[in-house]
Amino acid sequence: MSRRVWGSGLALTLLCATLAGAQPAASTRRVIRPAGGPADRPYAPGVMVGKTLYISGQLGLPGTGATPADLTAQTKQAMDGIGAVLTAAGLGYQHLVKCHVYLANMDDYAAMNAAYGAHFTERVPARTTVQAAGLPAGAGVEIGCIGYADLAAISVVRPPAGALPAPLGPYSPAVWAGDTLYVSGMGGQDPATKAVGEAVEAQVRQTVANITTTLKAAGLQATDVVHAQAYATRVTEADALSAALAASFGAADVPPVGLVAVPRLPGPIRAEITFVAVRPAQARAPIGSGGRLHGLAAGTTLYVSAESAPEAGAGIEAQARAVFATLRGTLQDGGLTLRDTVSVVVYLSDLADMAAMNTVFRETFPTDPPARVTIQVQPQGQERIRVGLIAAR
Repeated sequence: MSRRVWGSGLALTLLCATLAGAQPAASTRRVIRPAGGPADRPYAPGVMVGKTLYISGQLGLPGTGATPADLTAQTKQAMDGIGAVLTAAGLGYQHLVKCHVYLANMDDYAAMNAAYGAHFTERVPARTTVQAAGLPAGAGVEIGCIGYADLAAISVVRPPAGALPAPLGPYSPAVWAGDTLYVSGMGGQDPATKAVGEAVEAQVRQTVANITTTLKAAGLQATDVVHAQAYATRVTEADALSAALAASFGAADVPPVGLVAVPRLPGPIRAEITFVAVRPAQARAPIGSGGRLHGLAAGTTLYVSAESAPEAGAGIEAQARAVFATLRGTLQDGGLTLRDTVSVVVYLSDLADMAAMNTVFRETFPTDPPARVTIQVQPQGQERIRVGLIAAR
């Protein structure tokens, strides 16, 4: 496979040059806090940068008592939280373009679908749904979303009938938000035969083929992808998934990738991938060294690979500080700082580490923190934490 990986100095030069050229000026950034919402969180309920709104993961809490809330009620609660952030930003559910749904139990998929879908009257966002190994506060569901303020610039991409596997819920294959395309999470089912390959490599190839079909319907190709998030259900298959994903790009640059292991995905699939792509006219600059892409700037947005640091020691705080130091370096190579971070996803191997992680998170983002999603995933070796982020100029 041929792939270009740029040293940090060259990437910074390119990024500064592209951002100083035909790109728009730096976007206005503001933290969105619904009235009456909790004020003690180390993250922001939402962050609006330009026309894009990043919304923190909203929980569906089971409550207490002999009859805990079912997933219908929990999903409504989570979506009500999403709605409160949207309202505080002057938006509504019709402005949502991508959502990530994390379930504590995939058996609740149908109940979640019904309650989630009830919040949309026409167009539905792109969506990725996985089962987490655990959710904060014992929640049954967590939902994080991205919204876009300009309704006229939102449109759904629909490949020809039969070109993709039938959707398993209320989501669109992909949604344009201005110059950014958000692609739903897809698995390796063949749309013609409905079969799913046994080997994870075969599943990844079919997944990428399904996503490529979607990109083609949007007038894009693999070189227009700027970020990928992949999920494997078996820790032992994570490396094979990563290698198969890289091979699927052929001569194109492999985008920044987040890869975690979760217990279960919808249906029989063992690999699910979701992409973000941009229009070809969007200037971009890769950031990386040592043969690996750490980030990719597209227009005024920088997508950064999820990082871990098991070599920093066994403690969660040591690993978390090392991870954020690595992320800080990538941001600096892109001409940005941690204050430019708008969205963070924290993957913990054990939710018991939440309090200690929050301590480091507050140190890292002492003022105007980013939006955040936190879930528990399956441990990979000695790794205690993995973090990916998005920043904007």
